[in-house]
Amino acid sequence: MVLCGPDRPRGLHLWDDSLTPSRAYSGRVRRFWLRYGDYVLAGIMSVTALAETATEGQSDRRFFLCLLATVPLAWRRRRPLAVLAAVAAGAAISRQAPYAEIVCAAIAGYSVGAYGRWWWAGLAELFVIAVFIIAVFGGGLPRVPDWAGPFIVLMPLWLGGIAIRQERARAAAQGERVARLEREQELTRQAAEAAERARIARDLHDVVAHSVSVMVVQAGAARHVVEHEPDRSLEALRAVEDTGREAMRELRRILGVLGDTEPELGPQPALGDVPALVESVRKAGLPVELAISGEQRPVGGGVELAAYRVIQEALTNALKHSGLAPTRVGIDYRPDELKVEVLCDGSVPAARNGTGRGIAGMRERVASVGGRLEAGPGVQRGYNVRAWLPL
Repeated sequence: MVLCGPDRPRGLHLWDDSLTPSRAYSGRVRRFWLRYGDYVLAGIMSVTALAETATEGQSDRRFFLCLLATVPLAWRRRRPLAVLAAVAAGAAISRQAPYAEIVCAAIAGYSVGAYGRWWWAGLAELFVIAVFIIAVFGGGLPRVPDWAGPFIVLMPLWLGGIAIRQERARAAAQGERVARLEREQELTRQAAEAAERARIARDLHDVVAHSVSVMVVQAGAARHVVEHEPDRSLEALRAVEDTGREAMRELRRILGVLGDTEPELGPQPALGDVPALVESVRKAGLPVELAISGEQRPVGGGVELAAYRVIQEALTNALKHSGLAPTRVGIDYRPDELKVEVLCDGSVPAARNGTGRGIAGMRERVASVGGRLEAGPGVQRGYNVRAWLPL
């Protein structure tokens, strides 16, 4: 997994070492050997056996009998037990290239131990073949030429060193993969934390901006009427108190996610809370109407929260910047989507260009559920916010 784009934390990069040229080349060689190595080995042993029979001056009629002990090696990984039996039978029939046939038998015996499914079956077959060789040939093996002695001693040591090096390389590669996975998990965790911090920041912005805007408008209204209409001023102050308490509850719930306070288990705001939201804004002095159309039905929690926050932010902007112009909130339940809109007759200068933090937060929320948002001035006047959220 490679993180890129906005989800990748800055300053952190993940490089895949497996894509270096040397590793790519060794990987291609390994894949080639796993697929065609047995055929290559069978070919080499066949050529060796034929060369041995040629140097021994065997007759042409029996020249190719040695292939009975070499060709079966092509299937030594897939059918090790059958290959060992075939090699032993071929060597017993041929007797044309004893040295090459002994090497083929040794390779077949190794393959039984390395690739056989049942160790006891391989051990039993080796025992039977050894008894057969003793009974038929007396257990004697052809004399090794003097010139071949050093090779017989040194080659197994070289092969053992190669095997140890490959095992170390596999262990090192496994360690690198584990380290790479740990780095990927750390990057994924950091990206998830960054996304959660962004979500919490959007929630805090929505709650604080809306609540403070309502409280400022109500407090201003109370200040203007406190001398002439004390009852209305008291009502406005009670609305300020209620809004402040509701804001504190929402803040405690949001901060509970961070572990700073005891989390409250209350539900997230939903479409059912929109009438209360509209009523609180109306009490703050904004003439706002709510219209709900279509067949009301439950929708996904993410869609409901996004719709609620869009309406809340749009009403907050209208309350702060429209000069208390008439505003209409619409919720339209459609077969495959939910459309919400906030249409304000007054201008909203702070958000006219659509670059404010509130507008950006609305776009992020709508995009997070696969929807789209339009926010901008109306055709003639006012400022409109519309969102289409897929169901």
